[in-house]
Amino acid sequence: MVERDEILMEFNRKRKFGPKPFYPLVEAYKRPDNNMIFIGGPCSYESKSQLMSIAFDVAKCGATHLRSGVFRAGTYPSKHKFGWLDPEMIAEFHNIAKTFQLQNIIELLDYRDEWIFEYADCLQIGARQMQNYTLLKVAAESGKPIFLKRGTNATLDETLGACEWLLSFGAKELCIIERGSVSFLDHCRWEASISMIPAVQALTKIPIIIDASHSTGRRDLVRPMTLAGIAAGADGCLVEVHYDPDNSLSDSEQALMPEEYRNIMEMIKKMIELK
Repeated sequence: MVERDEILMEFNRKRKFGPKPFYPLVEAYKRPDNNMIFIGGPCSYESKSQLMSIAFDVAKCGATHLRSGVFRAGTYPSKHKFGWLDPEMIAEFHNIAKTFQLQNIIELLDYRDEWIFEYADCLQIGARQMQNYTLLKVAAESGKPIFLKRGTNATLDETLGACEWLLSFGAKELCIIERGSVSFLDHCRWEASISMIPAVQALTKIPIIIDASHSTGRRDLVRPMTLAGIAAGADGCLVEVHYDPDNSLSDSEQALMPEEYRNIMEMIKKMIELK
């Protein structure tokens, strides 16, 4: 019995699960600035007037970036006919952001879609694409700032490994978005992993922001979880904003009214002043 236990102990000592984590570029990363990052906007582009109004409000509240989904990348196909918008509408999105001195963010779904670089100030890599290395290469080589959403099953090392790929391909500006994990819990869509924020910051200067809209899927949880993320040290937040959340084309359960976004931004300002 003792001999068997010794054999098992030796086996466990030698056993390895994949390569040893290695991300020297991530550890050496230096931010171009220390500004907070505040992203606001609707889940989906619905009309020019809709986005103009929302952009006006989020900019007035202190947003730095404007989001608006122009490519459908949901878990299931939608009954609504939207997504994969034509270049004219995507150009409108870009122009609206510029009108209010915001940077717009477009999610890159296909490495063949390099034409969108003309209309994107920043690129987003979605959670489902975090380890699509061809896509990471194309995004990094664009020279655009990149927002990388942590995959819902991704560990800390896997997330930083994806960042290492982006940096090795030439990315200069990078930000991680914490958008929740798969969990056994059933009170919300995903489980916001607040501990990921200080864990990332212990290893790298790459900024990490909290996305409580997608990581909870519940309107009533967006405010408290956003503030929890900021309290944990997040470098900013992403919040979905809509004038009529219940009737938005997608993710209606998690969108906030502009006044709710304003309240969150005011609370964040007070929290920053206390630090």
